[in-house]
Amino acid sequence: MKSSINNNVVQQSKIWQWLIANKYHFIGWAAFLFYEIVIVGFYTGKFGAIGAYIFHYFINISIFYIHSLYVLRYGMKNPRQIIWKVPLFLILEVSIYLLIIYLAYVYVNQYTHIINSNQPVINLQFFLGGLFRAVYFITFGTGYYFLITFNKERKKTEGLEKQRLNNIIQLAKSENAYLRAQIQPHLLFNTLDFIYQNARENSPIAAETIIALSGMMRYAVDSKHKEEFIELGDEIEQVENLINLHQLMANHSLHLRFYYDDEIKHERIIPMILITLVENIFKHGDLTKPAEITLTLSEMQIVIETKNSVKQISTSIKRNRTGLENINKRLEYTYGSKAKLKHYFDDNEHFNVKVTITK
Repeated sequence: MKSSINNNVVQQSKIWQWLIANKYHFIGWAAFLFYEIVIVGFYTGKFGAIGAYIFHYFINISIFYIHSLYVLRYGMKNPRQIIWKVPLFLILEVSIYLLIIYLAYVYVNQYTHIINSNQPVINLQFFLGGLFRAVYFITFGTGYYFLITFNKERKKTEGLEKQRLNNIIQLAKSENAYLRAQIQPHLLFNTLDFIYQNARENSPIAAETIIALSGMMRYAVDSKHKEEFIELGDEIEQVENLINLHQLMANHSLHLRFYYDDEIKHERIIPMILITLVENIFKHGDLTKPAEITLTLSEMQIVIETKNSVKQISTSIKRNRTGLENINKRLEYTYGSKAKLKHYFDDNEHFNVKVTITK
């Protein structure tokens, strides 16, 4: 019982909301009907049957909404098809309207006379009158269609304008955040430089560690390494800092050699390829045994090669493969078939990686 009452309340609430949402339609049609029925009736001294008013205005108001909400919407959906769709839809619309009027008068009113108390005369004037009323309400429907289309476009434009202003505000906030973010690293680097200056006489090893770490951190926060392509020399410098830092922490006991030609520094490649390979060596390599990083340049190719022993082959292979797969995906995305990555064990101990980029 309560469920039935609740459903009725919900249904009434929906109906009431619908009436409120369409109140201007009801007000407009009430004013229009008052004019056509009451004012025109008093002026001409003629009033029709109630059934005739109900029937005709139901048909006329229906063609108004059908034309504006469906016929024109689908007829003008594709600009290339407007020239034939709209005329065709109009002809079908008017034909169906006249057919309904004809059938109603011939087969309904003939026996019930709810539309007209007299026997209707079906002639040319009858169809011309129906055609006039169809065109009359179709014209109003066309105006209503362009009105609602204009309002939609206006709201869409207002929404885009609000979005544009919001983007400007967000951009300004981002710029402010960027400036604040730049201040903090600046303070950090100045502090590291201060510590370096004070430590280099009393503790040169600590000072060297600080300057290597400062260089790597500068590179990490520098926006240039986020570009699509960078000079290989930028990463070579960071690799040297990384090697130097690890050597300092290991008291220069690591057996790692880094070979490259100076000409290769000016070649441009995607960032974080070389430095990622070197970081993998420090993570998974056994640097108590010899390891090598070699960069070579020819007229057609850039070649990056690493060779190192691994600490634990079973676990290192799995971890290395994940990092290498990421590198390989980035190479494929940027260079396609011009880049290749190859990795293998040459003697079941030394892990080799070779990246070849064809220019």
